[in-house]
Amino acid sequence: MNMDALVSACLAALAWMLWYPPAQMLARQLGALGKTVAAGPSLGVILEMMAVAMREGSSIPHALDVIGSIVGGTLGCGLCRASHSLMLGFSWEDSWFAASLACQKAGERNGQSSEPDGRHRGKRRNDDDDSSSADVAFTLDALGIIDDALKSTWTRGVSPVGPLESAVEQLDARARATIEQSAQRLSVKLLLPTGLCFLPSFMLIGIIPAIGSFIGH
Repeated sequence: MNMDALVSACLAALAWMLWYPPAQMLARQLGALGKTVAAGPSLGVILEMMAVAMREGSSIPHALDVIGSIVGGTLGCGLCRASHSLMLGFSWEDSWFAASLACQKAGERNGQSSEPDGRHRGKRRNDDDDSSSADVAFTLDALGIIDDALKSTWTRGVSPVGPLESAVEQLDARARATIEQSAQRLSVKLLLPTGLCFLPSFMLIGIIPAIGSFIGH
């Protein structure tokens, strides 16, 4: 009876050690996903909003200004800056370049505005810097996609609905590919501990008692 309890305790400890790192990683990924969802609308939703505004006859500067005000944050700041530059008569390239600079400066201000106190100041500041850098990188990528989708409309008068819908489809395809890759990596990390748990269990419960009974006879 004592041997069975010891074997059960060893198996439980082994399962915990093997399962805890993947579970912790999954919790971190879900937490990051929750923060991303809570941060604001996705880029696909923003592009859909722009397509709706364009169908209703809104001009590009007006749509950028209204949607940027709704979105807020670093990306909203960039959209509003591009809109104001276009309204002032700047060229398309200069307007989006100004929007990128505005986003970078906004990200730097957000990273410098927080001055956490206490023992873990350095760690928290590094976390804030990483978050600000990721936000700026996402914003610059989003501005580039919106720039490419609307450039032909501004320069050649092409309907913006088709390019915007194509951009949304590309974003969906890229998101599906990212999710599939993450799921494949996670499945491998979860299946490996399962196999390592079953192997000691098979040895302790099946092989060792059989060998013991054979030697006893």
